[in-house]
Amino acid sequence: MTSENISSTSYAESSGSLLDAKFHVRSLPDGTEFQVSRHAIETCEVFRNMFACCDHGFELVDDNEESGPQEAVLDLDETEHALATLFRLIQQPPDPPPMENSDGTRPRFKLDAGSVIPFPVLPSMIQLADKYGLSETIICSLHLHVQANAATNPLLVYAYATTHNLPKIAAEASAHLLHPPLSSYPKEDIQIIPTVTAYHELLRLHEYRKYRLRDILLNEDIFPHGYGTCPVHKQWATQLWEQKRVYLATQIEAATDIAGEMGGLAGQLSSCLLCGKALTAAVEMLQYKCQKVERTVDYVPQDYWLGAI
Repeated sequence: MTSENISSTSYAESSGSLLDAKFHVRSLPDGTEFQVSRHAIETCEVFRNMFACCDHGFELVDDNEESGPQEAVLDLDETEHALATLFRLIQQPPDPPPMENSDGTRPRFKLDAGSVIPFPVLPSMIQLADKYGLSETIICSLHLHVQANAATNPLLVYAYATTHNLPKIAAEASAHLLHPPLSSYPKEDIQIIPTVTAYHELLRLHEYRKYRLRDILLNEDIFPHGYGTCPVHKQWATQLWEQKRVYLATQIEAATDIAGEMGGLAGQLSSCLLCGKALTAAVEMLQYKCQKVERTVDYVPQDYWLGAI
């Protein structure tokens, strides 16, 4: 039978030249045939090499004598779905996912409906692209779609990226794995991380962030060097700040919003203009410093060890 998923004219031209000669690719598991043309699929390295070995004409096995030399059949051990996906990648290469920034920093993708290929179908697409030698442009585009899925499927993307040695994608996924704490994952979920090293890199990121956030918190005062001190409420405001930050320091996780937590003191200091201004300034400084703390596995200092904390 002939697949309905791929148009019989999608890959064939009406020219009689060898380059445009028609033939069929048949799925061995399903028996489904796809009518294609040499010109359409020569962008694929595997098919191009095959044609190079047959440059006196098609030497493919023809199981229908009446169809003539331009109706040969190539049997491939791929399912109908795999072949349909392969030919669609060749005919309609996917565009990279749209980005909100293009300045060379960590990419921020526009996660609009339909703009990003869902992660579950991407591994098989990339496997086909590698297997049949599709262009680097297509493979890079598919990798960007994997990276764009990091925000919604971070653990799956991290596991895939570390399995297939894709460090930039793994780093992007790690930024979305700061919460919840690693210890909160069920064993059946966390065990998809393929190696101890990959898990250890995540653990180092979490512990390093906790170490840095705690250090920032414990070294930020509400009245730094006496600046902005309220002469009336200095002792009371300082005590509130100290009690809050000492407690918070024992609760810090990799994704803790320290500035937001300390900003919760605003209600207790709202009656004093000077104390309120001092709190706002201290919280803004905390936010600024915390935003500079590394968020991905590739930026954790190599000389940082878990024993440092």
